[in-house]
Amino acid sequence: MRILRELLWIPYFLAVGAVHLAAFLFWLATGDLSSGDAAFAWTTAICFGAALVGAAFRLRSARRAETEIERRLQQKEEVFSSLFDSIPVAISLLDRTGAFVRTNPASEQITGYSIGDVAGKSFSEFVHVNHMNETMRRFRQTLDGEVQTFHSVLVLNSGYPADVQVTALPIKDDKQHITGIIAIYEDITKKRQTEERIKHMAYYDDLTGLPNRRLFRDLVAEYLLSAGDRTRIYVMLLNVDRFKVVNGSLGQDIGDMLLLQLADRLHRAVADHGAAARMEGDEFGILYRDSGGSVLPGELARRITKELDEPFLIQEYTLHISTSMGIAAGYGGGDESLLLKNAGVALSKAKEKGKNSFELYTPEMEEQYLSKFTLENDLRKAIQEGEFLLLYQPQYHIVTGDIVGTEALIRWKHPERGIVSPAEFIPIAEETGLIVPLSEWVFREACQQNRAWQREGLPPIPVSVNLSVRQFLHPNLIERVASILKESELSAEYLELEITESMTMDVEFATAALLRLKELGLRISIDDFGTGYSSLNYLKSFPVDKLKIDRSFVRDIMVDPNDAAIVRTIITMAHHLNQTVIAEGVETEEQLSYLRTYGCDEMQGYLYSPPVPPERLRELLRERQLKSG
Repeated sequence: MRILRELLWIPYFLAVGAVHLAAFLFWLATGDLSSGDAAFAWTTAICFGAALVGAAFRLRSARRAETEIERRLQQKEEVFSSLFDSIPVAISLLDRTGAFVRTNPASEQITGYSIGDVAGKSFSEFVHVNHMNETMRRFRQTLDGEVQTFHSVLVLNSGYPADVQVTALPIKDDKQHITGIIAIYEDITKKRQTEERIKHMAYYDDLTGLPNRRLFRDLVAEYLLSAGDRTRIYVMLLNVDRFKVVNGSLGQDIGDMLLLQLADRLHRAVADHGAAARMEGDEFGILYRDSGGSVLPGELARRITKELDEPFLIQEYTLHISTSMGIAAGYGGGDESLLLKNAGVALSKAKEKGKNSFELYTPEMEEQYLSKFTLENDLRKAIQEGEFLLLYQPQYHIVTGDIVGTEALIRWKHPERGIVSPAEFIPIAEETGLIVPLSEWVFREACQQNRAWQREGLPPIPVSVNLSVRQFLHPNLIERVASILKESELSAEYLELEITESMTMDVEFATAALLRLKELGLRISIDDFGTGYSSLNYLKSFPVDKLKIDRSFVRDIMVDPNDAAIVRTIITMAHHLNQTVIAEGVETEEQLSYLRTYGCDEMQGYLYSPPVPPERLRELLRERQLKSG
């Protein structure tokens, strides 16, 4: 353009010079020349010459400018080519048909195709068929002037697919017409694989490969959202009964193999109608879609149970398991959080019933669950704020009627509900582990109170304290008992620990623990004897001082011959083992007379005294002291 502008001056100079030259020649031909005309003629000649010289200079300048422009364009082309070829990002120039016009070496490194392999071919020839339509749609939008960034898959020269991130930009000429496409693409295959692995870790269980709790919740929400009017959605939570026994006795590897086989069976049981998930530990979730609305919860539970009834063969072991299941039903548009919560409430109810059972959620369970939850929170607060007290029920010698001991019984003085029975809060304390700090408080309080009575000069008697299962299994039980005895300055002979028969199931452990407790000098009694599972063969080896006949036998001793026979047998057996027998729950003179007749040693019950505060027991001990005078 600049050269053209320069050349436009040349015709102007030539035109001016030509006019003057023509006039000069005319005057020369006519001979009508004067001195003025001669001057004009010379001026004309000079102008013409100047025009020629000026034109020559302009032409030279224009040629120099053109040469400079060409040099600069060449320089720019070299810079562009250098950048285009050396940039580590794959770039291809495509025409409006999508054919390759030019591509850089980085593209060859990614795709494996050389520049010659793709020259003149369409970009679409290298796109995976599943991504063809989307890629071409994006290119069409680019030709409409839009910058597009999208995911596509290219088929490499090796034949393998590669995930690529494509950015497509329009190429425009001087008039802003779109003449083609710049395609910039990056291989993100490894990045996508990493993202998929992270996603799998976030949403799937690493042991079983089943969906985890997070994905299971999403699936429940999806099922509820897509459920039709007649479709019922079941959510089931399943726990393996006594799974800890498998882990503890056979090892975690066997436990993991059991969970793997269990997961496979659950998946096969519901694969056509839903999904199975591992929530945590030995808890699994089952999602079942009943499109016809004809499957009953019990039928579903039995179907799952049947699938799990077959023994599990793991290495040299043959394992049989049972499960506890909680089921909740929902319909389209329901709340997944509510459905999962309801299934959890039903599972808790099933566990309370014992192993190998299932429960379908009902609104009444919600009230019970909420009450239990509230009670648990109140119990934690009560332990912190010391809302408990001990009552003491005296124990009497059947023949003499003397007080020979007392049992410490915990009561909860609730700030709003008043006195709460141990039958209501002890099971919750056992389940939550709160029984450990609670029982330790009972130990300390009972020992300190007994020592206080002795310091007052009252007749010394042993105080018996119930030992919880968690306490009995605690590794530092003996150390804690010894520490409390030392703190309270109570002699060990005045402390009696009551255990239940269920604690002696592991005979080897129970024997060792009881022997260590006996070494401290305290007494051991078995509470509620006859209701558990003690083997008489092992009972003779336990260092037990006393057997306590359960109140359920004493209650019907006068009307049920079987109960009467059990009581007589316990008394006889205990005496043969040189053990004392005490009957609890004695409420009538007839019961007392029967027990006395068959040689029962001691009793406790409402016939003589209910559980009383420490002050009342002090009075009873004082009365005994005065009588013995």
